[in-house]
Amino acid sequence: MRTVCVYEDPTMYGVHGITAAVKHQKKALEANGAEVVDKLRSSCDVIHVNWPGPISFMKLKQAQRRGKMGVVFAHSGKDIEGGFTLSERLQTPFIKWLAALYNSGDRIVAPSEYTRDMISDFGVDEGKVRVVSNGVDLSKVEYTEEGRDKYRKKYGLTQPTVIVVGQVIPRKGIETFVDIARRLPEYDFVWYGHRMNRLFMFDRNMDKAIENAPDNCQFTGYVDDIGAAFSSGDLFFFPSTEENEGIVLLEAAARGLPIITRDLPAYRGWLNHGSNCLKGESEEEFVEQIKRGMEDEELREGLIESGKITAEEHRLENIGKKYLEIYDAFLSEE
Repeated sequence: MRTVCVYEDPTMYGVHGITAAVKHQKKALEANGAEVVDKLRSSCDVIHVNWPGPISFMKLKQAQRRGKMGVVFAHSGKDIEGGFTLSERLQTPFIKWLAALYNSGDRIVAPSEYTRDMISDFGVDEGKVRVVSNGVDLSKVEYTEEGRDKYRKKYGLTQPTVIVVGQVIPRKGIETFVDIARRLPEYDFVWYGHRMNRLFMFDRNMDKAIENAPDNCQFTGYVDDIGAAFSSGDLFFFPSTEENEGIVLLEAAARGLPIITRDLPAYRGWLNHGSNCLKGESEEEFVEQIKRGMEDEELREGLIESGKITAEEHRLENIGKKYLEIYDAFLSEE
């Protein structure tokens, strides 16, 4: 049995994809019989580093000096643009830092082929990279009538409802979400998710869009019952402009929500237009696809069933097996 430290950096801020990935790694490993700890111990065989900060880097090097295997997860890349205040100006030095951090790992885990190729362009050693999905926690998004009723009453949802679950940051497509809501008054639009303090995330256009959102569109902020959030919706519309994988899309698929999204490189190979999702680029296309996903019952059922199959393939038990294979292959070479 392997003992794995999934290190939780004390500077890790907010609720986002990285915090979800850390939880997924723990559950995936435990489902496969590994012992998981959150602090580095002498008994550990492997350390996982997720947060791209200096403390995580120091813990990684400390573990490697003790003869442990260091695995670095590549969660960040081009998606940092629009992720925080002044990110455009800080992108170049941050990418240099990421390349140094990733190259320090004995193995680097990228959540998609797109991320693998992207970090290779940053100067990361492609020979160290292994592609493993972040996976989906199927128990987290189970549908319940109780949860649906609770959140639909809480947020005054009376019409068919389009939802998003995710951080409120510009690259997620906030302005597009609001614009589409304005064009489809026959549906309710709800964005469930944490909004960063304006000191860390200030964007005038995004703020203006939220302040001027139509009556059928609301931003709830952080919610403590993610299952109820997913259960409250009838369709999942994710207009993000940059992702490394998109855990939330796997969660929506697992819940049985038809998915409407952009055609991003990170989705290629597992999200297929007309099969387990509908894709668009322009506002006109998004309006058309949302109407189809809501009103065409045959199409809707096909999207739901195919989406559930996709989510099942990415369940955490399968992800944990891949982690163990990576450890064993590396440690057997030592």
